[in-house]
Amino acid sequence: MQPTMRLIRTLILAAAVATAGAAAATTAATDYSDSWATPGEPGWGLNVSQQADTLFATLFTYDRGERAVWYSVTLTYQSVGPAGAVSYAGDLYETTGPAPGQPYDPRLVRYRLVGRMTVDFGDAAHALLTYSVDGTNVTKQVTRFTFAAQTIVGDYVGATSDVTYDCEDPKRNGLVTNDPGPFTIRQEDGGIVLRFPTCTFAGTYTQQGQIGQVDSTYECTHLGRGETRFTSMRADQGGITGVYEGRDRFCRFRGNVGGMRVLE
Repeated sequence: MQPTMRLIRTLILAAAVATAGAAAATTAATDYSDSWATPGEPGWGLNVSQQADTLFATLFTYDRGERAVWYSVTLTYQSVGPAGAVSYAGDLYETTGPAPGQPYDPRLVRYRLVGRMTVDFGDAAHALLTYSVDGTNVTKQVTRFTFAAQTIVGDYVGATSDVTYDCEDPKRNGLVTNDPGPFTIRQEDGGIVLRFPTCTFAGTYTQQGQIGQVDSTYECTHLGRGETRFTSMRADQGGITGVYEGRDRFCRFRGNVGGMRVLE
């Protein structure tokens, strides 16, 4: 491919990613799909699978006889609380059915309503879990469960796209900034560095189950500098997505980041 054509296609792709990211900020829910648990309490947990703004969850725990038991729930969006917590809730069921090793008979499947579950997500990686089983109420603080290391390091083509708010000068509120083009994420000197066409972010990476968080400072070629926290950073063989919030001397800003992984 000729260098000029490659540049044109790169810029078109980056613009598309930036536009899609801006739309996602207002229409898409955070993806809470993951294994969730309480640190220091091994042996039980909550598995969440999300489609659109509906969550299907299975709770594995123990009954009053200390025997393993499973419950399931379909959680639907309820509201956003005063502190910003996103609430989902649904009826909790115990299910019994045909034993393995024999022909499956759907007539043997039985659902028993045992209570209700509410999950209040304080952010993308922490939640308050409340549920009841046959009159017993349980409340737990849960987080995404990390059981294997995964990395966001790579070479990508995409963009950051953010908007300002809470500026010292109100006229600067609502300014949109895009930084499209090739970018890299590298581990350097015990930290992580994200290099975009005009801005570089350096900080620390923390894995949170299937996602990650980067707390960083940044400097840009237009002399801008400040602090940024990237959250919900999720990378796979196709690319990477995430959101971020930050501030400089004059404004706060929030935005999206996304990119397609460059094939070698």
